[in-house]
Amino acid sequence: MSSPSVAFEPARPSAESEIEAQKPWPRPTYAWCVLAILLTAYAFAILDRTAISLLVDPIKQDLKISNSQIGLLQGAAFALCYTTFGLPLGYLSDRWKRRPLLAIGIAVWSAATIACGLARSFGMLFLARVGVGVGEASITPAAGSLIADYFPPEQRPKAYSIWMMGGSLGNSLSPLFAAMAILLADHLHRTGAAWAVDMKTWQIAFFLVGAPGLVVALVFWLVVAEPVRRQRMAASAQGFPLAPLWAALTAQRGAYATLISAAVLNVTCIYASIGWMPTLFVRVHQWSPVKIGAAFSLVNIPVALCGALVAGWAMSWLARRGRRDAPLTMVLGHACAILLCGTVACLSPWPTLTLALNAVTALTSTWSYAAAMTGLNQITPNELRGQIAAIFTLCTGLFSMTVGSFAVGFLSDVVFRGPGGVAPSLACVFAVCAVGSIAVLLAGRHSYRRAERAAQTW
Repeated sequence: MSSPSVAFEPARPSAESEIEAQKPWPRPTYAWCVLAILLTAYAFAILDRTAISLLVDPIKQDLKISNSQIGLLQGAAFALCYTTFGLPLGYLSDRWKRRPLLAIGIAVWSAATIACGLARSFGMLFLARVGVGVGEASITPAAGSLIADYFPPEQRPKAYSIWMMGGSLGNSLSPLFAAMAILLADHLHRTGAAWAVDMKTWQIAFFLVGAPGLVVALVFWLVVAEPVRRQRMAASAQGFPLAPLWAALTAQRGAYATLISAAVLNVTCIYASIGWMPTLFVRVHQWSPVKIGAAFSLVNIPVALCGALVAGWAMSWLARRGRRDAPLTMVLGHACAILLCGTVACLSPWPTLTLALNAVTALTSTWSYAAAMTGLNQITPNELRGQIAAIFTLCTGLFSMTVGSFAVGFLSDVVFRGPGGVAPSLACVFAVCAVGSIAVLLAGRHSYRRAERAAQTW
């Protein structure tokens, strides 16, 4: 994964860019307020994306579908448009206003989650999940670019890590929200609510999970302002829309390949865990969905939030001490946690130990994503940040979301058959991806260091 000797160097900033750079940064209080809204939006994105994981067995029973089809609903159905629309929306976030783009995206994925509750077949649910992917394709490029223009470089690692707390909240609250939605749906059935009479419990749950996102979209539209773009290239350096992107990717291909591929392998384990860990507790440890939701939320919420904060502060601490590869160090730590704790958690016969080891992996669950966003923005000029983030989204969608969940379902159907087969299937995915991530990081760390040094010149 070596880089060519000629590094990518954006053209000298334009006069307009230099004038904009002299403008003061947004007020810290307002910037943190915007970050809180972005965190909330990201939490609901993850919640809407992953709530299906606690509804696997009732969906499978009512729609008469297989484990592999469940894996497709969790992965490919969502990733299909999440990846297809990622790069165009990344380009739009670099060239157009990010505020309306993200507000529309939030509304679309929330409405699509509600539409999941209208599904009466595998095909209908698949299409609704595709709609969720369309809306959520806007979150990473638009929010990542906004944060880079709301916070100066020295504050960005912390800002990105706090934003990643939204993902931790979404992942941790997803079982709890889904469990609460199941209980509320049962109550609506018992009380004879007219609109819920002909609906299954899991269908009502999708309604209850998706509706709050529409409120978040409205708040985002009313409160968030479009910030000044900084660290821009000269207009003469932009040329054909994809020319600067191709130049950057080609010149620093080793750095981009190392950071993106290692993070993607780790994120694959996250999506595999989100999709199948609740089912593992149901099938292997005989826990009820409500018990799973309460236990996961009680343990994982504080642990994951702490982990998100640790990632940002650790990267800032390492950077102050001259470690140019601080993002890679965080990705490496995440891979080691997956390999050592995640794999054992899947194979443990004791639910308490499984929950405890899963909490350790939850502690590091945001490290790869926060490190990738920090590192990619660190070596990328402003006009390319949305597109680079979209490429990362594309890779996580095509591989992490699709392969992670589907691989566990496929192995459970073909290799490790029976209800308990989900445990070794999930352990295999963890072990293979973690080892691959560690190997990539060790091979490509020098390429990233060179790219980061080259970025200091502009």
